[in-house]
Amino acid sequence: RATRMLRRAIARGASAVTTTIGGGEGWRGRERRGRRGRRSDGGVASWVRGAAFGAVLATRARGAVAVASVAVASGGGGATTSHRYGQRRVGVASRAGMSASSAAASDDDVKIAAEYPKPIVVEPRESGGATRTVVMLHGLGDTGAGWASAAQQIRAPANTRWIFPTARTVPVTLNGGARMTAWFDLNALDAESIIDDETMINESVRYVEALVRQEMAKGVASDKIVIGGFSQGGVVALTAVLRSELKLAGCLALSTYLPLRDQYPAKFGPYAKDVPILQGHGTNDMVLRYDYGKMSNDVLTSNGVKADFKTYTGMAHSACAEEFDDVADFLESVL
Repeated sequence: RATRMLRRAIARGASAVTTTIGGGEGWRGRERRGRRGRRSDGGVASWVRGAAFGAVLATRARGAVAVASVAVASGGGGATTSHRYGQRRVGVASRAGMSASSAAASDDDVKIAAEYPKPIVVEPRESGGATRTVVMLHGLGDTGAGWASAAQQIRAPANTRWIFPTARTVPVTLNGGARMTAWFDLNALDAESIIDDETMINESVRYVEALVRQEMAKGVASDKIVIGGFSQGGVVALTAVLRSELKLAGCLALSTYLPLRDQYPAKFGPYAKDVPILQGHGTNDMVLRYDYGKMSNDVLTSNGVKADFKTYTGMAHSACAEEFDDVADFLESVL
């Protein structure tokens, strides 16, 4: 299936294809018109991403998860893999260039970032460099590459840099202790049984905070930085934004839930009630159920947080063109 898909995409002139195949629900992103007749921005013709949580769900009986990745893009070593699509150059940042860019970042931030794989960074095609940044965290078992094509599919304001980090590889209880990329350990998928891994959630939040400070060292104001995530990545994004001591631009929380709910509002940062949050969830999500996402929104709004909840009828644990349109509108409004 992946081979056929790659052949079709390349035949249509795709500039990059990233495919992650899991055992559960998947989604197919194409160049297509959104609900308002807009075509998704970018040149990626097609890809399929199996939801990593879906892979876990579908293979729990077998006690293992197999996730294969196929990428048609430039990659390599260096401090940061930096992709430029369409008319833009595809290249890899040098270690010297990275150290110069982040010279103002603290030693602690550098040490924290060094504990994680190098993120994929998609630079803006416009001249003048980045003045806005979106950090997007992937779901369980995925990598930054699994979401990098979103930079082509989602319209963003001019001069926006996209950062797609990758989680560390750790044992996951839900998957019988098998090692996979995860922002934190997970023991269950239903709201009644999940035991929040506070230690690892906080470690992942510290990594996101380090990325934010590195962006600020490069000249991007904190209120021009959006933190977002899908599924498990959304858990970390919500926690980071709600507890931040910095005034951030906004939060994207897609097909996800609010962890550590009983700690709020006590753990709110000074700007928690000022930062806009966009939540999106599909009604057919059998991995992290729709009701769990809606309940999380109820907790947020009852505590005075500006969280807008979008419902996508028929969508599974995935994403769709309508959601990407909503994300684009959100980015336009907050950046």
